[in-house]
Amino acid sequence: MVACLRTIRYNSFMPQQPNITREIEIKLDLASFTNYLKLLGFLGQIEHQENQQNSFFDTPDGKLAKAGWALRVRAEKKQGLVTIKSIPAKPGLAVIRQEIETVIPKRDAIDILNGQMDLMSLEIMPIDYIKNNFGVKQVEGLVKFDNLRQKKLFKIEDSNYMLEIDKTEFSDGSNDYELELELSDTGRIDDVEVALRRLFSQLDIPFVRQTESKFARALKKAGIH
Repeated sequence: MVACLRTIRYNSFMPQQPNITREIEIKLDLASFTNYLKLLGFLGQIEHQENQQNSFFDTPDGKLAKAGWALRVRAEKKQGLVTIKSIPAKPGLAVIRQEIETVIPKRDAIDILNGQMDLMSLEIMPIDYIKNNFGVKQVEGLVKFDNLRQKKLFKIEDSNYMLEIDKTEFSDGSNDYELELELSDTGRIDDVEVALRRLFSQLDIPFVRQTESKFARALKKAGIH
């Protein structure tokens, strides 16, 4: 009964067609806790801090992964998010992916993460998309990890960009550190790269592109290939 009531509430606000957006991100591997602290120390007072609980889902036979998509549920301080993302569509420093994302109540996201609510019962854009395009009826949790995200505005030439500095704790107890920066278009990628290379050189941090998603790293650390 609870799942049914939630489904009706979501459906009443759902648009007719899925809103597929393009995500453009630069991801840099900070490699160590020392480099992580160097960057945070240089940037100073952060704008915002968010603890994120994440879980990824797929069918038992890996249908979504085979089609090049990843399904994620995230719980944040004030909300939950259900997101489906494509594999990167462009090589190079910036990662470009297709994305469909819907906000849900935090309590519902927590219930899904804890296995107390069926993700596929939600009538929201990401779930409708995988049902309609891949015939998915049932999914199961693959991996979970927690992420501490700290955000800081950083000026590059005449524009401000939000730097996202992540500390990610995986199921095996290990931690990864990285910097993410999201762009609205591809026109400024070269300018942003030059500025970030200059910053990393100043801080004596190696400039290393993060070639794997958190999801891919979590699968490896959990022994799932």
